[in-house]
Amino acid sequence: MKNFFKGTTFKVLMIVVALLVAATVLAAVSRSASSPVTKGLSLITSPLQSAASYISEKLDNFTGGFVSSNSYKKRIDELEEEIAEYRAELVDYENTKKLLDSYEEFLKVREQNPDYTWVSCTIVGRDSADLFNSFTLNKGSADGIEVNDAVIYSGYLIGVVTEVDLKSCVVRNITDPTVNIAAYEARTGEQGYVSSTSEQAVEGICALSGLDRTTKVSKGGIVCTSGTGGLFPKDLIIGTVSSVEQSSSELSSFALVKPAIDTNDIASCFVITEFEED
Repeated sequence: MKNFFKGTTFKVLMIVVALLVAATVLAAVSRSASSPVTKGLSLITSPLQSAASYISEKLDNFTGGFVSSNSYKKRIDELEEEIAEYRAELVDYENTKKLLDSYEEFLKVREQNPDYTWVSCTIVGRDSADLFNSFTLNKGSADGIEVNDAVIYSGYLIGVVTEVDLKSCVVRNITDPTVNIAAYEARTGEQGYVSSTSEQAVEGICALSGLDRTTKVSKGGIVCTSGTGGLFPKDLIIGTVSSVEQSSSELSSFALVKPAIDTNDIASCFVITEFEED
């Protein structure tokens, strides 16, 4: 018996009893229904539970954000489609406005020249291989159009018909080297003819040649058709003088002329099929 109290078994038993007593005292002091073992486990598991909850919450937020991004993407696509539609409508509006402005300006010309017979046309083609910007209209001989008819935009001469078939025609720009127009400068009344070299045509300009060496034509002058020869009506505006130069022989002068209308910027025009000569 004496050996039992000195043995290892007894010592272990006393340690267990001491632990149980300590646990009982601790439970009584804390007045808690949970045992220290439970609390110990709780201390271990609580952080794990908190971490699990945090991770779960973040995953939920991530999923929600992912769904929201898809929604935003869909809405952006819808808005881009709406913007494209509005842009198309704006282009139609601008083209219609330009056409109406052109009609309004031409009606003013028509009021001043009631003898004009004209055909409204739309540009349906441009020759990309032509350095001088010829273009095709949607009207032809069936509409009374003939070769050498004047082509205008508002009150401005922009070209001359050079080819015609039944339902279309080809127009050469006034800067084309093959086009020659009898003209005058409005302020001085000096007359000459408008034509272009290939180099001038590529630059989009033409020249009023045949002026006196001591010409009074100056920069800013307005160059118009003179009606001489009966090919074009009188007083159609061709363009504005940008500079005056001496010819190589120095016996005459010429004025470089910037056309009033860039045909690349328009979509419609008018062909004058008949007019009374002065």
